Amino acid sequence: MNKITTVGAVVVTAALTLAGCSGGSGSSPESSNAGGDASGIPMPKVSCDVPEENVNANPIDQSTLEGEITFQTQGLKGTFDDFVNKKIADFEAMHPGTKINWTDAPGGADFDTTMVTQASNCSMADVINVAGSTVMALSKADMLLNFDVKTPDVGADFIPGVWDQVKFGAGDSHTAYPWYFGPFLTTYNKEIFQAAGLDPNTPPASMDEYFEFAQKIADANTGNYALYGNTSWYLVPQWRAAGVKMMNDDYTEFTFANDPAALNWLTQMADLYTKGAVPPDSMTGDMDQSQAYGDGNLAYGTPNASFLRNVKMNAPETYEVTGVGGEALNDGIKPIFDGQYLAVSVTTKNAALATAWAKYFTSPESGLEWAQFGIDTELAVVFPATTEALEDPLLMEVQGDGVFEQGRRIAAKQATEAEAYIPLFYVTGAVADSLLNNVNLAIVGEVTPQEALNTAQEEMNGLLAKLNN
Repeated sequence: MNKITTVGAVVVTAALTLAGCSGGSGSSPESSNAGGDASGIPMPKVSCDVPEENVNANPIDQSTLEGEITFQTQGLKGTFDDFVNKKIADFEAMHPGTKINWTDAPGGADFDTTMVTQASNCSMADVINVAGSTVMALSKADMLLNFDVKTPDVGADFIPGVWDQVKFGAGDSHTAYPWYFGPFLTTYNKEIFQAAGLDPNTPPASMDEYFEFAQKIADANTGNYALYGNTSWYLVPQWRAAGVKMMNDDYTEFTFANDPAALNWLTQMADLYTKGAVPPDSMTGDMDQSQAYGDGNLAYGTPNASFLRNVKMNAPETYEVTGVGGEALNDGIKPIFDGQYLAVSVTTKNAALATAWAKYFTSPESGLEWAQFGIDTELAVVFPATTEALEDPLLMEVQGDGVFEQGRRIAAKQATEAEAYIPLFYVTGAVADSLLNNVNLAIVGEVTPQEALNTAQEEMNGLLAKLNN
């Protein structure tokens, strides 16, 4: 599991699809009316009746749980069956008469569109596991349950820097529970560092040092590459780490084109490419970064701890010379939360069971079990989104001195400080394509960095205007 947050989202398309298909002639009379004034919950335009308890001003009564719901994850079946099936069995044992039907949807370019269609025709699962971009698209169309009204006791469990940011529903309400994430790290080849005259035991502590070290590797001319060219994986997190202000305060406009930090980032990338420090094939996305790093001639690896497991399994010689550090962050920047969420459909016919299951599955206890499952199976390095679980000694006191264990310890420490970054949710689909395409043109020297930033910002703001309208 390389990047557990990838959904192949097309947010603008999804939002426009929602706007276009959610008010069809099949809508019931109730679906065109606003929710109760006291609740502040808008009534979605859907092709079915919405239960009154889902949109009124009263919290969901979970005192009696019965019946069944459907729980849909994304890309977990076939790999994480033991964990999910055990959690379902435990929950059903605690609540006789309930049934959780687990389904799974693979990611892909049409994932958000599929979710949009299901939401509008009332066939979406009761509880869904999605990334932030999908939460945002569905929330803007009022398709998700308002947790601030319906389960007001839950928010205090989650990392404050995440819970306080992810408010996409009407009136800045919460419509999703944070579930898990993989904190960013810095992984690097110590032999390449040493050959360039760098201290092999000192990873870059900031984005400024990240590029400073990359430039020294380029100038050493040892035949090694400094970093991978395909930036689709981590461009937005790196811009954030470098201090780029991507959007204005109300997220209605992209503002990075005149930001010196964005220009510096892109200028550095273009300069490194010119010096031959970036593998040319990596610009097309055809070259696998984990394979490139495993070959032993790439200085910086993929920025997460799960990547270290892949190196350990597939390139043991490179693993032995791999170093690890925290996410390279400029002063004042906190670690980023780029994770997965659980949400409940506003059209669910069993809101009591759906909200109880979502609460149970994202609870500190379940989150700790999820992280432990990743440790025991070595399938992935995942961290829960609740403060209590993150502070448990199980996650904070990892045994062993290997690189993988070091990475877990660093990730555990950074996880408690993580913050959600809202521009990350907007830079997906067509918006992301515009940014990446223009950035890549500048890296390979076809346009200047400033021209690329100007064009990207103009294109992205045009798409954003459609989303916000």
